[in-house]
Amino acid sequence: MFCLRRSIMKLIFWSAFLLTRPLFGAVSDTDIDQYFYYLTRANSYSPIEHAGSHGTIGWGLGAGISSHQTPANQELMREHWRGRNQDLSTVGNTPRQVLVPRLHIHKGLPWSIDVGGAFGQEPSTKATLISGYGQWTFFEAFALPAFALRASYSRLMALATTDASNLAFEGVASYGFLRLMTIYGAVGAQRDQIRVRSGSSYGTMLSLGDVESTSVQRILVGRTRTIGLQFQVLPPFWILAAEAKASSNGELSYLAKLSVGM
Repeated sequence: MFCLRRSIMKLIFWSAFLLTRPLFGAVSDTDIDQYFYYLTRANSYSPIEHAGSHGTIGWGLGAGISSHQTPANQELMREHWRGRNQDLSTVGNTPRQVLVPRLHIHKGLPWSIDVGGAFGQEPSTKATLISGYGQWTFFEAFALPAFALRASYSRLMALATTDASNLAFEGVASYGFLRLMTIYGAVGAQRDQIRVRSGSSYGTMLSLGDVESTSVQRILVGRTRTIGLQFQVLPPFWILAAEAKASSNGELSYLAKLSVGM
């Protein structure tokens, strides 16, 4: 009788323990891959500029926005695409497209070199992106295409469990029509270093590994392709530009910028 009572007490104890503790679930490799590839798109920086040089007196200041499709596993996205000070219970469902507003700036330098950067912050999570670029226009002439080489670096910060950096190199070509409209394209390669932490130690319900608390770090190398259009909406200084950028896995991001400058 005593053994039976003891067995019943053990059963009650373990049932209560299992019901009150967090239930951690494993995530499929496909879902993990989609989240990491989403980060490579969201953290991939573009100045939304053509290949021509702005010259030593050139400058620009603009407001832009980028749009990126989110992964299919919305619960994984909800847990990891959240701010550093956001409790999981306060986070709602993630939209199918994440919009990131950005402030852009660029300046022309001697020797056909341009430099610039951007600051972006996703409104709901406060995910912060800080980016910079340098571009050398090695050929441009009247009524001929312009060609340039561009390098950029971007950091994704202020998320609870996710950190990422992006280093990219691109070749850019553009052709202008009477300085009123310019079409441009770019091909390049990028290297992303991403670290995602999951499990009970980090306040998430899903684990990216075989144990509850784990940290997954990956280095991803891929190609990008971009096509864009820029035109003057209010000559001579107000310019509107938009582009579509394809990542190595075929997903598209869309970017736009309204700027003033020369």
